[in-house]
Amino acid sequence: MEFYAVKVLAALLKPPGLFALLLLAAAVAARRPRVVHGVGVVGAALLLVLSCGRVADALLDSLSRYPPLDAQALRTAQAVVILGAGAQRGLADYDGATVSALALERLRYGARLAREVNLPVLVTDGALAGRRPGAELMAETLLDWGVRARWVEGRALTTYDNARYARQLLAADGIDRIALVSHAWHLPRAAAVFRRVGFTVLPAPTLVPAERRFDALDWLPDATALARSTLALHEYLGGAWYRLRYGGGA
Repeated sequence: MEFYAVKVLAALLKPPGLFALLLLAAAVAARRPRVVHGVGVVGAALLLVLSCGRVADALLDSLSRYPPLDAQALRTAQAVVILGAGAQRGLADYDGATVSALALERLRYGARLAREVNLPVLVTDGALAGRRPGAELMAETLLDWGVRARWVEGRALTTYDNARYARQLLAADGIDRIALVSHAWHLPRAAAVFRRVGFTVLPAPTLVPAERRFDALDWLPDATALARSTLALHEYLGGAWYRLRYGGGA
């Protein structure tokens, strides 16, 4: 129940749910022109700002804390843990489903690390009832890079689930020092919760921001930029919820 409640609340506090709420507020206040005007201005301003490429990059970059994992540190890890990011479903050319674009980015980097020092790999991602777990799709995709996942954890629905279920699997093999792979903007929250369940975490972020070059077009509204801003807002909300739910360390 908590899972669904949190998902619904988060959906309403970030685009497009946020804009739907603003439109609903304007409709409810239709007989109060000043309120409608104010809601309209706020909504338009938010849409323009969050659709700006420079703003989207700034929001995501502000979440990135870790540099790329260096080779020397990687050699001290006992396993590589790759976090899932959902799946694309209803596809005819992939037997029904494959990993999402975000998951693919994490898998590519995780496979690179695993091959570099020949480490075993755990993939973790669940699915709602009746659907094939994302971890199975991740394991299949890893084979494209010649990497076979040793552990396939398919129950997790949240980052906290990723951590606790991975802990159960790896503790049985005496593994507690892991290279944790996720996007640079997601890894601070993920690393905190993995540490909380008992892992020694070597953060292994992918798509780490470097110095950027912008031009005038980056100030124009763009749907892709809005999607990136939405990712950042999701992570800010997730961080706030995890601190409330699991304590300051998460």
